[in-house]
Amino acid sequence: MNKLIFTLAFTLTGASAFAQTFTFNQGGPTVKNYYTELPYQNIYGKLVVTVELSGVKHRFLFDTGAPVALSKQLAAQINAKTMHVDLINDANGVADSTTIVGIDDIRMGDVIFSGIPALVLLPDMYKCWNVEGVVGSNMLRNSIVSIVADRQVIIITDEPDKLSLNKKHSVPLVLDANNNNQSDPVIKVFMNKVSVLMAFDSGQSAFLRFTDDYMPQLGKLNACQVVDKGYGASQIGAYGLQANADKYLVGIASLNIGSARFDNITAETNKNGNSAFGTKLLDYGNITLDFIHGKFYFDPRTETTNLAEKHWPFSPTMQGNKLVVGVVWQKGATLVKPGEQITAINGKDYSEVSLCDMLNNKPPLNGYETGTITIKDAGGQLRNVQIVKE
Repeated sequence: MNKLIFTLAFTLTGASAFAQTFTFNQGGPTVKNYYTELPYQNIYGKLVVTVELSGVKHRFLFDTGAPVALSKQLAAQINAKTMHVDLINDANGVADSTTIVGIDDIRMGDVIFSGIPALVLLPDMYKCWNVEGVVGSNMLRNSIVSIVADRQVIIITDEPDKLSLNKKHSVPLVLDANNNNQSDPVIKVFMNKVSVLMAFDSGQSAFLRFTDDYMPQLGKLNACQVVDKGYGASQIGAYGLQANADKYLVGIASLNIGSARFDNITAETNKNGNSAFGTKLLDYGNITLDFIHGKFYFDPRTETTNLAEKHWPFSPTMQGNKLVVGVVWQKGATLVKPGEQITAINGKDYSEVSLCDMLNNKPPLNGYETGTITIKDAGGQLRNVQIVKE
């Protein structure tokens, strides 16, 4: 049972009229030659920072895969003015009409940003981290952003000389050509010596994720291969749990980011969203996104890291207040079905759980190699299932 996967990415509709009439890439810092350090809290891969709006402090998620966003309550509290209304897609491709407002000033550390567009959209799950908004890529696009995991601070500056940047640790950084309305950062890496482009999304906790359409393209180049196939749902977007679909577990023999090499990587695919690295990368080094000069720096703790790992035959997700079977891989196909309720794990009751408990605590089988899962089927019958991580 892998770690619960809850990811959220805001992407704009592909309508050309929308792209021509509105962009999130507006506003920016009110000064030049700035440098500030912003402490962050890492909640199982979610980076939470404190910002100020109208002199009042608020907790925001730090998410390079999204534009700036506010809760409805906070937008009303600061009397934010509407700039635009249009469709917004969540990570699962579900669209809904959403208001975009302008923020007159938002302070991060010692730096004030002005004229920043923000979505008025914050999923209920964000209450689990006590956040009221998102610091997104459109706000960061004119800065150099260094996430220093060693000290748990985020440095925001326009002066590269104040940072210890090593060219051998850098790769090109570009803004997502398919989503340039919000300046998502995309970096150039090598998978099995094949050059590929991947986003860096600090709003997701996994090391790496793939989309179904990108996987076959890379497969033809021998950059990756399918190591397992499954079916089910795992990802929760802004508008709810994704629909059940085919899933693939992709294997990558080696991956290079600048001077750093990772071996034996596996990643799960999704139909929607984008292919991206997440904050798990911070477990292995510090990251700098130089939006100004188009460079991404990864300063590794060790030059080579082996990420080989075992996998459970299925993974869980949440439906309401129930823990359910999410994705079932081939080895679990005779054991469980997607959507069946998990009522106990190794004797611990999970018959009724909260999303926040699951997000803010270690996965139920963390540290185990085997497990006993109590399953309730559609008819209400209970059965115990023995699973092994392999």
